[in-house]
Amino acid sequence: MKNDIDIGYLISQKNEIVDKLVLQLKSTEDYSEGNQIALALIDNFKDERIEYCLFDLITAKKWKNYNGTLLYALEEYTNHSKYLYFLVDLILKNEKGNDGEIFMGAYSMLLGLQPPFDKKEITKSIRRVKRESKKKNLSRETKKLITSLIDFLEGQKDIIKFYSRFG
Repeated sequence: MKNDIDIGYLISQKNEIVDKLVLQLKSTEDYSEGNQIALALIDNFKDERIEYCLFDLITAKKWKNYNGTLLYALEEYTNHSKYLYFLVDLILKNEKGNDGEIFMGAYSMLLGLQPPFDKKEITKSIRRVKRESKKKNLSRETKKLITSLIDFLEGQKDIIKFYSRFG
């Protein structure tokens, strides 16, 4: 019995749908619609274009204070360690802001990343945190945050050593 399903056609249809939804997500001025599109994308497709779109929109000024769902979507979509510096930077930029959702979401996502991390990314992230630590008039909470991030990142160096024994 011959299979009547044209896999190539279905894949091309999937690609068209992802393209249309990503384009709509990037262009919408309606945050509610954008959130619905983002969640529909991550629930139904696995595609790098979605990942890159979410990454870009999370940092876009247009989405500031409306990007919590996008960060959630990215977290649900990937836990790749390539986001290490991005998350450290996002945490530091949102620590004092009114958007605790982004701060907590980024911190949670940071802790959920799959080790081992790239040693260069760890070093780059440590430098970013140390730059923050040199700012004047840091609150006690910010100093604690900086200490916790440095401890976390330094601990990742030990994890790299552990994993290096296996290949």
